[in-house]
Amino acid sequence: MSRRRAPPEPPRADWRAMLAARPVRNLAAKTEPAPDGGLWIIVRTAPAPWRRAPWKWIVPGRDRRRVALDRLGQETWGLCDGRRSVEEIVEEMSRRYRLSFHEARAAVTAFIRELVQRGALAIALPPDPEGAETEAQDASAR
Repeated sequence: MSRRRAPPEPPRADWRAMLAARPVRNLAAKTEPAPDGGLWIIVRTAPAPWRRAPWKWIVPGRDRRRVALDRLGQETWGLCDGRRSVEEIVEEMSRRYRLSFHEARAAVTAFIRELVQRGALAIALPPDPEGAETEAQDASAR
């Protein structure tokens, strides 16, 4: 019987860094109005390796993904312009809909996470102040 070590636990994500991040729209994503008054975000996907001739003639597939947004999703999408941090978006949505900061944070971060997973948004992380200090110390030591 061999003794296995438990895998190390991944480091916990710091929620302050997540709130300082800036959601940036995918430049390749296109938007179209939906018939129900909502908005569709259309994102092109990379072709799968099996989607080559002759298989693509037999097995249909899509080269794009469409994400439907309702009115609240449209408002949040409009705020994800790369200039505002997640915290600023949460504060704006909490002000508009009279929610507590934590209620708005749960909703907005879940929505942003979903759009990142679907390829419509990317997250620009702020520079790490601790890492910047270490790099500055390393540079001065040289």
